Amino acid sequence: MQTGVIEQAAPLLKLDDAHNLNAEIFVPAARQAEESDRVLQAIKLYNLAGEYTTVINSLAIALGTTLATPGGGGERARSLEAAALDIIRHYERVGRAPVRARDAVVKLLRIREALDAKADGRVDRALEVGVHSTNQYTC
Repeated sequence: MQTGVIEQAAPLLKLDDAHNLNAEIFVPAARQAEESDRVLQAIKLYNLAGEYTTVINSLAIALGTTLATPGGGGERARSLEAAALDIIRHYERVGRAPVRARDAVVKLLRIREALDAKADGRVDRALEVGVHSTNQYTC
């Protein structure tokens, strides 16, 4: 496996292996980003740390929050939704998508799609989106 600059510098930080690097650097930085409401940065850091279930769970929580926000969360929510689609697609390809958490993210993305269709006056499309199961959702 090819290592990056951070991994190569781990001995300078007196971190013996990737597990220590993740536990001492990436996970605390991800938590701090999450606490500072920088969800996309937190997700990237959790991904670097190999915390794939945490990535999906964080996406689900953030998507749920944007759906509950009046006005849908604006541009920030759209960036999050685009990232969620990319991450779900990638995790499915490499087998990292925990089924229950993945289904939650997919359902939240479908809800957003239905709400957008309704807001655009395409009620028929909103109903169509709402009746499909998550298995028919193509990321």
